[in-house]
Amino acid sequence: MSLLSDIALEHQARRIRLAQVTANRARAVWGRADVSALDASWSLLAPTLTAQVVASQVTAARQSAPYLRQVAEVAGDSVDRAVLNPSEFGGWMSDGREVGPALFGAVTTTKKAIGAGMAPRLAFESGAAFLATLVKAAVSDMGRAADATLATGKGYTRYVRVVNPGACSRCAILAGSDRYSKPFLRHPACKCTSLPIKDVSDIPKGVFASPEEYFESLPKAEQDRVFGKAGAQSIRLGADPIGVVNARRGAYMRPGIRNELGFDANGKPIRAFMTTDGATIRGSYGRQEAARGGAFTKGAGDRYRRTVNPRMMPETILQIARGDEVLAKALLRQYGYLR
Repeated sequence: MSLLSDIALEHQARRIRLAQVTANRARAVWGRADVSALDASWSLLAPTLTAQVVASQVTAARQSAPYLRQVAEVAGDSVDRAVLNPSEFGGWMSDGREVGPALFGAVTTTKKAIGAGMAPRLAFESGAAFLATLVKAAVSDMGRAADATLATGKGYTRYVRVVNPGACSRCAILAGSDRYSKPFLRHPACKCTSLPIKDVSDIPKGVFASPEEYFESLPKAEQDRVFGKAGAQSIRLGADPIGVVNARRGAYMRPGIRNELGFDANGKPIRAFMTTDGATIRGSYGRQEAARGGAFTKGAGDRYRRTVNPRMMPETILQIARGDEVLAKALLRQYGYLR
């Protein structure tokens, strides 16, 4: 760890606490609603909920100035004298919607759940969960936007993602440096933040420069938890973490196959898990298939041609390999996970 990474993690912890406290308060207000009269309840509660969230968004933005000042002092960076206006970061979601109408999604979520047959009390809790997630996103997103805005104003052009300890695999594969000119990629309830840097050579110890570096920092049990046992084992064999995680986006079980792939080392039938990710002519696996002379097809609605030979998931590959690392690596390379 370094002083800079300590500063970045402390800033992140403050932002997480603020978002969580705001979500807890929002849930408490929501708890006063009458599930049998949601619209009337919302009319009464919405002003309080909205005011709470907007105030926390402004507080999150106010955290940016002392954070950037500490970073510049410790890093010895010469920065411009830009000044942030925190009030401009309150009242809006990252997609441009006003906070109040966006929070109304808790009502529609509850109504849809009831309409689908869920018990009103459980539906009310689903609305509370939606509200808490949205509130945390509203606070965290505006805090990140304030950090990026002030950093850009002070002359920083790059940042390194501060991956939250225990982060999910989707955040883990984004570890490393990027430019402030690009949107900060995140999922709902993402806790990651950014540390401004002048150059990629300025990444401090304790902040990860790549997905591989983050993966290696984790104990084996945590690697398995975050990336899945098969995914983590594939990465330990040299597979690209980004490819392994992204493969899950298009995962499916190939229909009509029973024992076609044989049995694994424990005598269980190998399940044919495949993925559509990377399988177009422009994807990593698709390009390899094209180089090997593989066949492609284009279905109705497809933008690009896809491989006829489906792409196996790491789970299936490792089952087929039965503990044979040489075979596992060969198959991981064949299906585009290993360079």
